[in-house]
Amino acid sequence: MTVRTGRWAVWAAIGWTLLYVASKVHFALEERLGVTGGPRVSPQDHLAYGPGEVALAQWANAASGLLIVLLLALSLAPVRRRPWRRALLVLLWACAAMAAAGAVGMTGGALLTDRGGALFGAYCAVWAVLLGLSALAFHRRGRAPGPDGIPV
Repeated sequence: MTVRTGRWAVWAAIGWTLLYVASKVHFALEERLGVTGGPRVSPQDHLAYGPGEVALAQWANAASGLLIVLLLALSLAPVRRRPWRRALLVLLWACAAMAAAGAVGMTGGALLTDRGGALFGAYCAVWAVLLGLSALAFHRRGRAPGPDGIPV
C-alpha cells in the first residue's frame, strides 16, 4: 500500500463515518431509535426510554462517530512518539473491529431472522474495510526507527 493509497483510504473512511454521523443526527432530531438501513425497532423498545433519552442516545452515537473522525484525522498527522503512535494504532484497530462486529451481527441477524438490517450490515462491512486500511496505512507510514534502527 502506497502513502497515496493509505491517505485515500483515510479520507474515504472519514467520509463514510460522516454518513453514519449524519444518520444519527437525523434520528436524534426526530427522536427515533435505530439507524438508516438497520433492523426494525419495535414500539416496545422505544418505551424503554424516558422522555428525551432517545435523542440523547442518538446524539451520543453521533459524538462517537465524530470521535472516530478525529482519530482518522489524527492518523494523517506525523505522529512520531511511540506511545502516541501505539495508542492511536490500537484505537484505529479497535474501531475497525467494532465495525466488523457490527457487519457480522447485522448481516447475520438479517439472514437468520426477519428483523432486517442487511443494508446497515453491508455498510458496516465497507466501514470495517476502510477503517482497517486506514489503520494499516498509519502503521506503515512514518514509523520511527527503534534503538537498533529497525522501524517499530
